[in-house]
Amino acid sequence: MTVHAFVDESQHGAYRICAALIDPVDLSPARTYLRAMLLPGQRRLHFAKERPQRRRALLTSMQRLPIRTRIYTSTDKEPVARTRAIQALLSDLVDLDGRRLVIERREASQDAREHLQIVAAIQAGKAPYELIYDHLAGHEEPMLWIADAVAWAYAAGRKWRPRVRPLIEQVRNLDLH
Repeated sequence: MTVHAFVDESQHGAYRICAALIDPVDLSPARTYLRAMLLPGQRRLHFAKERPQRRRALLTSMQRLPIRTRIYTSTDKEPVARTRAIQALLSDLVDLDGRRLVIERREASQDAREHLQIVAAIQAGKAPYELIYDHLAGHEEPMLWIADAVAWAYAAGRKWRPRVRPLIEQVRNLDLH
């Protein structure tokens, strides 16, 4: 099955990125479903800004979508941890038949470094050859909201992990490799 991956991060405690994976045929209905979760005046869901009761309801609703997520975690400092996490994800996308990668936009210099990292991985055969990738703002792509929610809930620890566990397919501790 072909997948598209949507990536956001959490820097609470260890550094983590979360990739929300979905079959492209399910994208349009999933986006519509996610947009329907917005409150009046909201442009996007951002878990750090939601109230606990709403977070619980959103996680329950997201479990109805045909998605799975993978979390890549490291105790290294951010630039190193992020680079390692993106490399691990790109490698996984080879096995998953990843066709599109969307990473939440950050600073232009960070996005430019990741662009070079992704191009180098594709050229070295360490990422899918036909991978299309982009950096988008959170309000531009609803699928990024899932990655944000899962990354936040997993990083929040003991209270939130059981609630988010059904959405998580795999957690990779990059410190063990």
